[in-house]
Amino acid sequence: MSNTPLSISTRNLLRIALPISLGSLVQFVVVLTDNFFLSRAGELELNGAGNAALVYLTFVMVLTGGSMGIQILVARHHGAGQTKHMSEAARTGRVALLALGVLLAGMVLGINAFGGWAPLMQSQEVRDVFAPFLSIRAWGLIPYALLMALEGDWIGQAKTRPLLPLALLMASINMALDAYWVEGLWGGPVLGADGAARASLIAETTGALVALAYAKSRLHPASFVGTWSLDRAALKQWWKLSAPVMAQFGLTIGTWASFFFFVERVGMMELKVSHLTRNAFMLAFVVCTGVGQTVRTVVSNLIGEGRQHDLQPALLRLLVLSYLGVGILTHGYLLYPDWIASHFFSGPSSEAGLNAMSDTLGTAFVAVQLYAASAVAIAVLQGAGFTKHAFWVELTSVTAYILVAYVMTLVVPQPIHVIWRADWLYFGGILAGSLLCLKLLPWRHGSTDLGPS
Repeated sequence: MSNTPLSISTRNLLRIALPISLGSLVQFVVVLTDNFFLSRAGELELNGAGNAALVYLTFVMVLTGGSMGIQILVARHHGAGQTKHMSEAARTGRVALLALGVLLAGMVLGINAFGGWAPLMQSQEVRDVFAPFLSIRAWGLIPYALLMALEGDWIGQAKTRPLLPLALLMASINMALDAYWVEGLWGGPVLGADGAARASLIAETTGALVALAYAKSRLHPASFVGTWSLDRAALKQWWKLSAPVMAQFGLTIGTWASFFFFVERVGMMELKVSHLTRNAFMLAFVVCTGVGQTVRTVVSNLIGEGRQHDLQPALLRLLVLSYLGVGILTHGYLLYPDWIASHFFSGPSSEAGLNAMSDTLGTAFVAVQLYAASAVAIAVLQGAGFTKHAFWVELTSVTAYILVAYVMTLVVPQPIHVIWRADWLYFGGILAGSLLCLKLLPWRHGSTDLGPS
């Protein structure tokens, strides 16, 4: 059975990428809203919940890596017109990823129950917020695993339109419950950080259940025939592709989380600036997520269709879209950083924080320019099935990043905007390593891990 060839027109590439990016933008707004309410509750609430959220995000990115394997396989089979194999890959990946979500949730909760995360933090007050927040938040790894498996299937088929309304539903639930439980609006109990954790858990669970119902009835009902069965060949392929990406993403975010634990030892103001800059950095993530996911789908589909001649023009268009999107969303870091910083630091006593954040946004602007290109380059490797090579590129870059960050925070402490220059090294390393691999590897024909077309 053949499918309609994938169009590489700019309009169609935008049709795939925009729902993903807009969905990520909605999630960014949710994070910003969380931080708004938590900052009103107090600096310790923001810092404790922020550190716990980074631990949670580390394991979330492991699950996201698992969804990439589903996406790449589904896209390859979709491009080759192999609908039976496509359904088997989607079903097998979904069951495997859900099982992994249960395992990771149990692990995070167990470590938290025995105080295993406490040595990461110097401040007892931060620990007192961190532990109860994570004890609620960690349960979200189970519905999130299901959600990521379903979305990986949809993106692999280039059916990304449902992602935006799904993100809006989850965001609406999360923000309403934040107002009720964190701020105490509408007569709600003021639960602080614990309220934010509950709101996120309920939003993710609702989103996963709605996505499951929609996928089963509309988007890919064939993948639910034999709902809990596993195809051994598909499982093996999924693991070969996903394991390096899961390790890569987990390593990246875990290392990034370590950066914030290093900064906590520098000072509370520096930690607050870093958490706020992280949120500003997420604007670039919004664009690069959509473009990167589209790159993986396009590369895998075109290889499956045998259209290697279309790879270069498609990727050039996606690179232009990446820079346009990043430029639109992050130009303020360069042009009016003081105005952005003034929303979080006001009054004479906050002048040092305002100046520090303004300078750090300038550092972040350089980093996101490198991010815009590196996100495309490494996604090409992953979409072609060379996920192991992408992992080694990541490992090399992240090792250099954490060593430099360690020296600039704990050995020879630097101002926070200088510390954030470690991101230049990280994204520059990703870009250089990916380009080297693309030059040396036969990526246009795909990795043997993708299996025969």
